[in-house]
This record gives sequence, C-alpha cells and structure tokens, in this order.
Amino acid sequence: MKKITLLAALFISAASIAQIASTSFEEPPLSTMNYTDTGDPNVAHDLVNNTDEPFVDFTSTGGEIGFDASYVPYDTPGEGLTDGDFVGVTDFRPFDGTDPVDYTDGTQGYQISDVDGNYILEFDQVDLTGTTAPTLAIDYFISITGYEGDGTENASGSDRLRIYVRDLTNSTEIDILDTTGTDINDLLIEGQWITGTASLLPDTTIQLVIEARTNASSEAFFFDNLDVADILGTDSVDADQFAIFPNPATQGFVNITSTLSGNKEVAVYDVLGKQVINQTLAGDRLDVANLNSGVYIVRITQGNATITKKLVIK
Repeated sequence: MKKITLLAALFISAASIAQIASTSFEEPPLSTMNYTDTGDPNVAHDLVNNTDEPFVDFTSTGGEIGFDASYVPYDTPGEGLTDGDFVGVTDFRPFDGTDPVDYTDGTQGYQISDVDGNYILEFDQVDLTGTTAPTLAIDYFISITGYEGDGTENASGSDRLRIYVRDLTNSTEIDILDTTGTDINDLLIEGQWITGTASLLPDTTIQLVIEARTNASSEAFFFDNLDVADILGTDSVDADQFAIFPNPATQGFVNITSTLSGNKEVAVYDVLGKQVINQTLAGDRLDVANLNSGVYIVRITQGNATITKKLVIK
C-alpha cells in the first residue's frame, strides 16, 4: 500500500503540531445502496469497490490517507457480506439511543456492521522518520444494542472490535481498543464518540488496523477523524540542551540535565509505545529501577522545548 510522508505543519498555542497523515473519509463519493460482496464467503479474500456501492477501499491521491478492506470467515463460514450490508464510507449518522449524532469531522465516516464474519480494514503505512513524539488518534462510535459473546471465538454470536497500530519497524502491535474477552455491552462505551490514541516511536513505519466481527445490522461500528501527528516545541531545540547519563543505565537511576533552569516533564515509553513513566523533575535524577532491561524512548519537555532521546537499561 502507499506510504504517506510528512504533509503539513499546524501551530496551536505554544505547541507545534506537525500533521503527518489523516482522513475523515470526506474524499470518497457516497452511495445510498448496500455493499454486496461478490467473493466466496467460505474463504478469506480482499474486498473490492463495486459500481454504485459504498467505497470499502480508497487509494490516496495525495490528500486523505488510503485504506483497504478484506473479509475473513468464521471457523464455520456464514453468508458474510454476500447478502448486502452497510459497510464502507457513509454519511449515515450513528444513534446515541435517541437521536442521530454528527460525525466528529465533516459529514462522512466509515461504517462496519452485520459482517457475518470478520472485517479487516488496513490503512496506508505511515513513515515516521524524523519525528520527535508521534501520536495517532481515531474517533470510534459503537452503536447501542445487544452485543453477544466475549469475542474469543471466531464464530457467530462472538462479537469483537479491535483497533490497533502495527509498528512494522519493531514487529510489535499497540492496542487502542481490544474488546476480546469481554462482552462489549459490559464496557459501557456505546452510544458516544470516543477518541482512541496511541503513542508511537519516532523513526518507525506504522499502520492502523481495524478488526470487526458482528452478525446483526444493529451491531454497528463507526469511525472518523484519523490523525497521525508529531508534537514538537515552538522553539528550536539544541540537541545538547538535554543530556541523559549514565546511558546505558545500570544503577536504577539516570540523570537528566538541562542547560536551562526549571522543572522538566519526563515521559518514558517502551518499544510497544506504552508510557511507563510520566514524572515532573524538579532536579535531575529519574528513578528507573522498575524498568526491565531493554530500549526506551524518553521525551523531555521544558518550557516550549521538547526532545526525545533513546535510553538503554541493562
């Protein structure tokens, strides 16, 4: 799939937000028809756009990020999407139980419902080379209805939604939402737009993936406002302004020094992008005794200056 690189910079108050890739599903044209899969529902296969039907795939032309959909049957296959279902780009608004709710950005979004199998939506790969503190955010809406099962079986009546980021550089996955093992109704997240986020590692290549399993038209998931961005300071940061030592660390602590005075906000991320430390330092010493051996990314912010550095724990 097409790889997206840096597009534009947006400035908000004291922080600089560099937008890397995004989509609100506004570019693909709309259709009022259902989508009918012409493939064999008994085998896994790629889904394709059909004439006059909703777009399930989209190839970026330099604006919004592209995406590609595929289908995987249950262990005991059903009819899949061959009976005509509401999937793909749409302007049909989800309901909060009483009223329709607007999309979070624009008038279109992406809907997945009544799959009778598994629906896989993969977005274009995004190159994060040269970034400082990249993040990904996507808005999702889970319709209010009676979901079934806990998603642990690949079968009808075992509804599931997983949204995650593949870090292709490190061969890892970062979950934004994974309902596997829980009845979706028990999560109390239906009927509202929720922004899911993931902290990413600089200088990697990533890909957002959505996996949905449903077997009824009322079991519907909606998505909007995907944004991959880099958070920077407005001031240029000299690489020598901050220092971390000892590095590699072996003594349970590191010193983080600065050429400026004032508190330092320190966040440490593991290779999965999970934040493992978030602390304000009035001095220089940071306790890392609870970290396992490995490589970490340290993001240091002081005033309007932000920089990331690699930390090795032995």
